[in-house]
Amino acid sequence: MVTILNGSIQLPKVKEITLIGIIAAVNIASRIALQGLPNIKPVTSIIIICVMIFGLAFGIKVTIVTTLVSNIFLGMGIWTFFQILAWIVICLLTQILIDFYSKIHREPHILIMAIFAFLMGYVFGFIVSLEKLVIGGPSLFIVYYLAGFVFDTLHAVGNFFFYLICSPILLKVFQSNIKQQEKVYHLK
Repeated sequence: MVTILNGSIQLPKVKEITLIGIIAAVNIASRIALQGLPNIKPVTSIIIICVMIFGLAFGIKVTIVTTLVSNIFLGMGIWTFFQILAWIVICLLTQILIDFYSKIHREPHILIMAIFAFLMGYVFGFIVSLEKLVIGGPSLFIVYYLAGFVFDTLHAVGNFFFYLICSPILLKVFQSNIKQQEKVYHLK
C-alpha cells in the first residue's frame, strides 16, 4: 500500500521549483544515460509517482521540464510536442485514477499502480505515434505504430519494474520530506 497525498500539500514556491528541478534532473539523466536501451527508462513511473503525491499541476511541470531539457541533448523536433502531450495525458489519467481511489476512500495497491504504469507505456507510444498521422496521414501512422509496438512493449515492461523499484523509495523520501515541511512551515 502507498499513502497518497494527492497534491493536498502546497509546497512553498522555492521548495516546489527546487523539487521539480531535482526530479527533472533525475529524469533527464536517466533518459540520457539509458538512451542505448530502447524505451526502458524510469521517467513515466516517476511522473506517475509525482502526480500521486504532489498532484496534476506538479506532474505536468516535471513533464515539461524533463522533456524540453532532455531533448536539447537527445534531439528536438516535432516529436517533442507529442512526448509532452503523451506524458500530460498520463498525468491526467493518473489523476483520474487517484481521484477514483480517493472517492472510495482507498489507496491503490502497488501492484495495481505497477500495472497502470505498464499500460501507460502503450498510451505513451500511441500518442507519440500520432506525430506520423500529422506528417503522413493514416497509412504512415498505422505502419509506424505497428512497427513500434515492440518498443512500446519494452516501455511498458520497463514502467512496470521501474514503478515497483522507484515507488517505495520515492514515496518514503517525499512523504518524510513533506512531514518535515509541515513542521517547518505549518502546512496542511
